[in-house]
Amino acid sequence: MMTANPLKLLLAIALLLLSRMSNSAAQEMRLKVFQTDANISIRVERPGRTSFELVHAVLARGERPYLHPVRDASGRFILTEDKPADHPWQHGIFTGFHRVNGFNYWKEDEGKQRLVRVLTATNNEARAGWTSLSEWIDPKGDVVAEEEQTITVHAPHSTEAYWIDFGFRIRPVRGPLHFGKFFVGGLSVRMPWDKTDPQQTHLNSQGQRGRACEQQRARWCTVERPFGDEIFGAAIFDRPDNANYPSGWRVDEQGLINPNISMLGDWSIPAAESRTFRYSILIYRGHADADRLEKALHER
Repeated sequence: MMTANPLKLLLAIALLLLSRMSNSAAQEMRLKVFQTDANISIRVERPGRTSFELVHAVLARGERPYLHPVRDASGRFILTEDKPADHPWQHGIFTGFHRVNGFNYWKEDEGKQRLVRVLTATNNEARAGWTSLSEWIDPKGDVVAEEEQTITVHAPHSTEAYWIDFGFRIRPVRGPLHFGKFFVGGLSVRMPWDKTDPQQTHLNSQGQRGRACEQQRARWCTVERPFGDEIFGAAIFDRPDNANYPSGWRVDEQGLINPNISMLGDWSIPAAESRTFRYSILIYRGHADADRLEKALHER
């Protein structure tokens, strides 16, 4: 009769315990959707523990849709900023473009994005999401395009990180849409910024850091900064099926990152067509490095 190796037995027991702990943590992080006429709240509910809001979507009819507040996976810190004094047209996680048929739909001072309705909302505890429909209205009051946003929030498996999938499809309504070359445009994440003590940092897939990431092409880029005594960040991952992959990036001084669809030059959407862009956003705790981010993307 063979005797089991004590070290192998201990290792097997340890791996089993870790697996059970991980599965238990994942089961505790259950998502639930709460919807009203003006917003969707994605909450984390844990048996026997206090629930908390993880992601809040502002979905008021006739207004620009966006995500804010977006919290870390523990629910302790709000990681996004809405309508900051330096750029009041920026809203947590949002979309916008400059020079659409000559008009500015980014700063909300010419063209407007106006929510029409929420088309669908789903929730199965492990993930929760929705699809919304907005119209782009030019300065004359004409609807020139429709934008569908499809957003899925994935339940955290721990207090370290979680994923948000963010996709949007643009459809012309009154003839083709022409987008002029510009240094910003598309999906953006805006973190809080302290003018007297700016502490945000950046890293991209090319290994560039800080302001060196500005207008550089990369597969992903991060923004992170201290919250209390800890570091939290957000990374946006471009996808190979998006136009102009890998994207150029807007990385500004105030804590915004944007895979800029319009960086490389003018582009258009013909009248009978549409364009879809999809991204993955990782909300994480601690300093990011390339190995950690690539591993997270590979394992999701």
